[in-house]
Amino acid sequence: MMLGKSLKNTGVQVVGKAITVLISLVTTAILVRKLGTVNYGLFTLVTAVLILLDSLADFGTRVIGVREAAKDVSNHPGIFKNLVVLRLVMASGAMMIGLVWLLVYPGISDIRNEILLALLMSGFTSLAGSLEIIFQSKMRLDLKTLMDVAFPGLFLIFLLVWGGNLTLLWVFGAYLAARGVSLIWGAWLVNKIWKLERLKNVLVDKKTWGWLLKESWPMGLYLIIFTSYDRALDSMIINHYWGASSVAWYGLGYKIYGNLIMPAYFFISNVFPMLSVKNRDKKKIFDRSLLISLVMALTVMVVMYVLAPLAIKILAGDSFYASVEVLRVLLLALGFSYIGHIVGFTLISEGGQKEMLKVGLAALLINLVLNLLLIPYFGIIAAAWVTVLTEAIAAGMMWFYLRKKSL
Repeated sequence: MMLGKSLKNTGVQVVGKAITVLISLVTTAILVRKLGTVNYGLFTLVTAVLILLDSLADFGTRVIGVREAAKDVSNHPGIFKNLVVLRLVMASGAMMIGLVWLLVYPGISDIRNEILLALLMSGFTSLAGSLEIIFQSKMRLDLKTLMDVAFPGLFLIFLLVWGGNLTLLWVFGAYLAARGVSLIWGAWLVNKIWKLERLKNVLVDKKTWGWLLKESWPMGLYLIIFTSYDRALDSMIINHYWGASSVAWYGLGYKIYGNLIMPAYFFISNVFPMLSVKNRDKKKIFDRSLLISLVMALTVMVVMYVLAPLAIKILAGDSFYASVEVLRVLLLALGFSYIGHIVGFTLISEGGQKEMLKVGLAALLINLVLNLLLIPYFGIIAAAWVTVLTEAIAAGMMWFYLRKKSL
């Protein structure tokens, strides 16, 4: 019955994501055409670094927060308030690191004002993740979906209404405004299922911070490492050797790939609270979840392999045809990624954060070395194949560690 509720929640999220993807496709088509290849490449590079900074600000606290909230319903206010404040402090630290990157990284001096504006997104993203903890622990990801759709939807409205020239500064400013409005909407939705006024009398406790960080640091380092090789490293290496245009071609293929992974994330987000509670049906829940994920992955892979040329042409035109081959190669990584979501989150539910860190370190090393060796000679297609190999190795290692825990 609980797995059925998870499937229902997943279905709602998939519908919501379908709407979000449609919005994203229209938005991407407008941005590619109005910004041009080089500026879209710079946009892709900056957003990749922002995602890395967001993982630093999160540091695994969202996943651990959901796990602990599922275990101890009576202490939701204490866990949540301490998480919100701690995450905002870490977001401030992430923004400081972003400023250092802005000062030392070559090739971005012309867009420093744009990056400064974009860095403010870290705080907003942190708050959005904190609201997600409540949605997820209450198994109301349908409400989270409403908040998620509002963000890109508002940005697209801003984009369509705007009649002037489109610049990177305007793009990041509009993103910031859209996220702010969607957060207000999200807080209102949270308040409908869990009164935020319950937080008034809860004290911020440094001991709780220490406990949360102790629980989350292995997962936090894993997320930082994963984001480094998943989004940031390849974009920066491609930009260094092949320029912003190649980043744009690779980034478009990777953006579509990233959207295709989302159903796996939605599904495990709903199943994770059940996996975090000790019960005799856990093995059955895991097996069924893995089977469902494999069916979803195979379906997406076959359909998108056929539709890849059409999707790229609609989004960006013939000038982005190089993205087709990138996307088709990345589809091979999709199956490993879907498996990795189920196995990895199950491993976390068993207290396997340190094992996840080992997986992340191995994947980072392999990804970095292969990208440095292959991208200078083979370009963006090499980066795509390295992603496939990295996902395969990571999924295999996670499976090995989970088997050792005798699930």
